[in-house]
Amino acid sequence: MKALVVTLLLSFLIVNTSIVNAHELSSGYLTLNAGEENTFSGELLLKPDDIGQVAGLDTNGNGALTWGEIHQNLPLLESYIVNVLSIRVDDSPCEISLSMPNIRSVSAESYLVSPIQVACDSAGTLGIRYDGIFEHSPTHKLLVNVNLAAQSSVSSQSSSVTSVLDTDSRSVTFDASTTSLTSLFLSLVYEGVWHIFIGIDHILFLVATLLTVNLTREQKLWQKEPSASRILKHTVILVSAFTLAHSITLTATALNFIALDSRLVELGIAISVLLTALNNIYPLIVRLGIITFAFGLLHGMGFASVFADLNAQSNNLVLSVAAFNIGVEVGQLAIVAVLLPLLLWLRHYTFYAKTLMPLVSSVIAIIAINWTIQRW
Repeated sequence: MKALVVTLLLSFLIVNTSIVNAHELSSGYLTLNAGEENTFSGELLLKPDDIGQVAGLDTNGNGALTWGEIHQNLPLLESYIVNVLSIRVDDSPCEISLSMPNIRSVSAESYLVSPIQVACDSAGTLGIRYDGIFEHSPTHKLLVNVNLAAQSSVSSQSSSVTSVLDTDSRSVTFDASTTSLTSLFLSLVYEGVWHIFIGIDHILFLVATLLTVNLTREQKLWQKEPSASRILKHTVILVSAFTLAHSITLTATALNFIALDSRLVELGIAISVLLTALNNIYPLIVRLGIITFAFGLLHGMGFASVFADLNAQSNNLVLSVAAFNIGVEVGQLAIVAVLLPLLLWLRHYTFYAKTLMPLVSSVIAIIAINWTIQRW
């Protein structure tokens, strides 16, 4: 009966792993810079495949938007953007006009760039509402960066503010007199927490890494680790290695010190999950500190994808990266805080080492195989 249950569970997961959303890949960027006489200029960056499908630009339906399709369907593009993007000052709508789009590479990914000019009737609180792409990709996110002209006659400095819009939060307001670095910091911390919670591949890597933290390897068999202090020490080492590694590459990638094709990064992340899960079942490496650090470098590049365009367009890039990184750590520690007490309790039962840990590792491996095939 136990073997039948295991077989049915694994069969169900093999069939359904394709629906698991491993990592949020649909993202866009909106930048606005205040000009003279209540005007703004900026750009809207969206992935060609996303905008091509939702705006009807991909006329042949092959999922790959071409320059010919873009030029042929410019009215559709402009109509879609104007319909999904609304900019207001107080209660008065602003006029949005678009220029000829172009293609730009951001972190080895292509984006369709639509230059935007905004004319408002007066000065005041700037409001932005965005309803694009969500019907195509519910996990789509738009990172908004606005450079507001200072309202004070004493200061001529601009105030750069950043926010993230998603399917549950589609509007934001900006006011140069009320915007603070604190609000920017807190919003990016929240974004980091949210990003780790939706990044199922990151979560499964963390889970797979910790599944054997409560066990010890003796005579080629997994045995209960009797010392809770050693379990805590081992957990701290693994979590610290992962944290240090992904903090290094997250910061370096976001600051544009290093760049790697995001598709290769996503493939590497999937393979890291697979190898970690398989190592639990057929252990070649028992002390996982070094390997966790190595794989953490890849995961940091994945975390950095949300900041791909900030290097050239945000005046608060370092603060944004730091806040996002802190949010990732908070989310990660929340997962460890839930998982570790459970592992401490389960180690007392022989079925954990013999059945449950290999079963959970097998499930994670199957999911990772699916991701690897999809991202190849």
